[in-house]
Amino acid sequence: MHRSKSVPRLDVAGLLAHGSLRGTTPLYLTPSSATVENVVLVSQLEAIQRVRPNTVVVLSPAMGAGGWLVSAALRHSWERRASAVVVAESTYSNAVIGLAERLGITLLASDDDPAGVALAMAAEIGAALSVVDAELARFARAVAKDTSLGDVLKTISNELDGVGISLEYDGVVLASAGMALRGESEVITVDMRRGNGGIRSTLTARVPVSGVHNLQLVRSILEVASPSVKAAWLLGDFLEASRAVPTAALTELDRHPGSSGSAFVDEHRHLLTQLGWRPEDKYVALWIRSSAPHDARQELTAVLRLLWRKAAIRSPLAEVKGGWLALIPVQHGDVVAQLEGRIRTRLAETLAELGLVAGLSTWNEDPPLLPSIVQEARLAAESAWSAGPGTVLAFANLGVAAATTFVDSDAVGLVAELALPRLMACADRDAIISAVAAFLDHHGSVSLAAKTLDLHRNTLQTRLNRARELGVPLDSPAELLSVHLILNVLRGQAHRKELPKTHLSNRKDSP
Repeated sequence: MHRSKSVPRLDVAGLLAHGSLRGTTPLYLTPSSATVENVVLVSQLEAIQRVRPNTVVVLSPAMGAGGWLVSAALRHSWERRASAVVVAESTYSNAVIGLAERLGITLLASDDDPAGVALAMAAEIGAALSVVDAELARFARAVAKDTSLGDVLKTISNELDGVGISLEYDGVVLASAGMALRGESEVITVDMRRGNGGIRSTLTARVPVSGVHNLQLVRSILEVASPSVKAAWLLGDFLEASRAVPTAALTELDRHPGSSGSAFVDEHRHLLTQLGWRPEDKYVALWIRSSAPHDARQELTAVLRLLWRKAAIRSPLAEVKGGWLALIPVQHGDVVAQLEGRIRTRLAETLAELGLVAGLSTWNEDPPLLPSIVQEARLAAESAWSAGPGTVLAFANLGVAAATTFVDSDAVGLVAELALPRLMACADRDAIISAVAAFLDHHGSVSLAAKTLDLHRNTLQTRLNRARELGVPLDSPAELLSVHLILNVLRGQAHRKELPKTHLSNRKDSP
């Protein structure tokens, strides 16, 4: 039985046709019939200010004694989004009907005792609610049997006739079930926090704007299902943490500088076997990190594990010092490109929203030394920060250029200020820096550097001579490496100043 459709749904039209309002006279009916969830008998105007939406307001005879009180009651009821207002038959006027029409609220008149009308409607609402409670209890028993998060979400979606259900973290979809709506939808969310409230998440339903589903009943289903969602999420995270122990252990197995790969395997063979690693298998390592490399942000671990399942469900993600690590079995080189593309397509945008980057190790034909590919992935992730959050960088595309990532740019800039003061103070500094850096980039070829900068050869030569005059030691081979490093840092700083300012969320408001 699908509750959102089959459970009795009370509305004004139904109650007028064959319910507790059938003895009333419609003075004004809104084009669409409002849902009825509650009824209140009002004897004082102030009481209307406390009624909930979708309530039928029944005015006592005392309230109907003067036309202004009825008008005021209509206005208050409209402000509280009441379903309808019921007045005594003898108290209405054309002015009151006109006001109801302008406000867009149903107005009914009754010859019967208002208290009797309210009691009859309360009994009808109570009977409908008892059916709701029974169905909610049935659904709670059904959803409690599911142990995986995917199954829980599917059960919720099936109960709601296949509507889209998702578990979200700050708007990021972690897991989902049901049909994704393309058109307009009603979005219903229930706040959900894991553990002690460390992770802000919501259970969300997107219901078609068709009026078929009772939105309040949909919300009730989400609320009833929330404990099962939390339990399944916690269980899944616990199982993933257990599976990730061998991966986390690798970060503690350092290869001694100068030692061979075979020596490392021999030294740790028993431990590697116990952890389940086989030296003959081939792997690629993935490292995810945040802007604070020494803060793994434990509250994000469960979120990332759910997201990681979209890219590689069989490889657990371990929380390690400085980030998160996964090792993915890859037996063929062409699979690596597919994996990298899958990570970019399914995770890059989400990583950007969470303020994270990812690095991938290289793939080798020979089985890799596990600590080595872990370090490659870590270095690639640290190098990715220069391109901003959301970047996915492979170590194979980086190579020795990774070394420049760990240069202290501020310290290099200070060296430039102290060692090359005339260059730093000159008005055409940026042009000279670009010219000399391009010259060194092209191994001292004036022609190639000029072509790269779209300059005449003589113009570039003039700028190189100008650099020499300002104290840049271009004719000292022993100093060219340092000069090249300084100019690259200065060139990068100048480039960043030219970029438009963009807002990148650092998630400081995240729990």
